[in-house]
Amino acid sequence: MIAKVTPLLRLPSKVDVFDYFVPDEFTSRIKEGQLVQIPWRHEKATGVVLSLAQTQESKKFRARPVASIADENPILTSSQLDLIQKFSDYYFVARGSVARMIVPDAPEKKITTKDYALASDAEFRIAKSQLPALEQFASTLSDQASHITISDVSSFVWLIVRLSKHTQSQLLVLVPNIEMINAMQATVQILCSGKCTAIHSDLNKTQYWNAYKSIRDAKSNIIFSTRQGVFLPIQANSIIIFFESTSDDFKQYDQHPKYDARIAANWLAGISKSQLIFTSSSSIVTNKALSYINLPPARSHNLKIKIIDMEQEMTKKDFSIMADKTMGRVQETINAQKKVVILSLREKSDKGVSVEALYEILTKSLKNCNISTDKNDFDVLVATPNILEGLKLSSKRGSLGLLIFSSIEPLLAIPDYRSSERVYYRLQHWKMLAQELGFSELILQSYSPNSSIMRAFAYDEVDAFIKNELEHRKELQYPPFVNLIKLSYRRKKNNPYDDEQAARILKQELDSSVKILGPFVDKKKKLSIVLKFNSKTDLSMLKELSKDWSIDRDPENVL
Repeated sequence: MIAKVTPLLRLPSKVDVFDYFVPDEFTSRIKEGQLVQIPWRHEKATGVVLSLAQTQESKKFRARPVASIADENPILTSSQLDLIQKFSDYYFVARGSVARMIVPDAPEKKITTKDYALASDAEFRIAKSQLPALEQFASTLSDQASHITISDVSSFVWLIVRLSKHTQSQLLVLVPNIEMINAMQATVQILCSGKCTAIHSDLNKTQYWNAYKSIRDAKSNIIFSTRQGVFLPIQANSIIIFFESTSDDFKQYDQHPKYDARIAANWLAGISKSQLIFTSSSSIVTNKALSYINLPPARSHNLKIKIIDMEQEMTKKDFSIMADKTMGRVQETINAQKKVVILSLREKSDKGVSVEALYEILTKSLKNCNISTDKNDFDVLVATPNILEGLKLSSKRGSLGLLIFSSIEPLLAIPDYRSSERVYYRLQHWKMLAQELGFSELILQSYSPNSSIMRAFAYDEVDAFIKNELEHRKELQYPPFVNLIKLSYRRKKNNPYDDEQAARILKQELDSSVKILGPFVDKKKKLSIVLKFNSKTDLSMLKELSKDWSIDRDPENVL
């Protein structure tokens, strides 16, 4: 018998599996997914068995024997092994590379470690008047529900607790960032008698290993994770639920392979026969017919949204990045003994809007109030939108009055086909967090106040915005009407023309039905090309590309 094993070492992404002979004493015990000890060069290493075969395919070398079985209980479940194969085929990566990404590092020795400390001021509250509506929603929620619209975080946390009490298996909650996981988990842990586990990159090696095994052994009912959670060993017939599924954070963008957790979750749900639910504060820009269900809010929201026309402000001689009308509302809010939060996308900037520039203007204009960049003590707080994430301002709930976005134009200025869509998702997300924190008014200063995206956000003209986006993409042939892959090449230092030659060769090898854009130099100074293709196009040759090429399938942007 032959075991196809990938060593759990730092290896090139193209390295897949190696054949190892299974000695007779192990043939009745060895299983796919197990950790084994194998000879590797002149020492021993830990590897994971991805498959078993009766004979060795290649006769070029003699397979070395498996030294021992490190753990009788497989570290990878059959569902994970099936997921690895799908992932490998779709993202053009070796199975071994995917397995090395999934399998957690085992601690070198048993160490008593402290539990991960949850630091959050977040409190989630449900108004008694809303409980009947929430219970009614939950009682009619079917196994077929897949898209839920949410308007605050508290009602989502309530839904998690409710679902956990009515499922016989596990509940995997995928959240865009660790700050929000910490905020939610602290409450869910209490309400669900401690049967809750979080697993993410902030855990140390031992904490991560223990959390992973707790999930594999079904000792955790509720699991919070970031995008990497799609690779966890959840049980069959579980529920997989995304919080803010439209977030860019569900796409891996900085390391290879650049996967989308939402796509992988679809595979995982099918393999494990689990229910998959996407929740979001936004409608999704798609040509698919989606059926949305609205989750009732945790309490009534009275958030008023107002757009300030900065185009008109720019015609004034004494133009300021803080409009006169905005400053008037700031003063009125302070006079009403409420706090003001003013947000800028940038901390510093030589020109334009920034936290630094806003702070300077406000300290000159406002008297007898505490203007600060410190969230712990302020009348007027100047910060970036990150201050809303993880509900960092929860301790000020009840005293927050006015939230101001000084400008979101830098996001719209990015020359990418999804710029408007991403801005819409972010605005809706920030609006939801504002409602959760209890703000009563939101002002958005805009230099394009009559654009479809501004009208979608402020006046709920969402259908018109989505229609406009889809018409534009269909005309230019962008998703969802075609599929995209971005390929970037790492130039060799000793050959300045190497990347151009590689691009020419690649173009010659691609299927004639593939439309090619480029080559061009992307924002990371790499030579890149974009492939447009339909779902039936055979692109398997991309798996054979040299390690100098990086592949980004379904890129968040093409820059």
